[in-house]
Amino acid sequence: MPGRGAWLTPTVDAYDLAVKRRAFRRALRLDRDPDTSAVLDHIVGLPQEPAERPDMTEQAERLMDN
Repeated sequence: MPGRGAWLTPTVDAYDLAVKRRAFRRALRLDRDPDTSAVLDHIVGLPQEPAERPDMTEQAERLMDN
């Protein structure tokens, strides 16, 4: 699959801005906008308070070490 992946701050505001700017399409090097509804569903399901959210950077680093 072409592209290099896409990182997104897990907030609805960041998601809306990424969709508006077509950032997913550009980052993933696609010919058309992808269906990102699952991304929004995931973000909406996260705790709203930052203290309640896990440190995603630490989790990503652990996954990349494997």
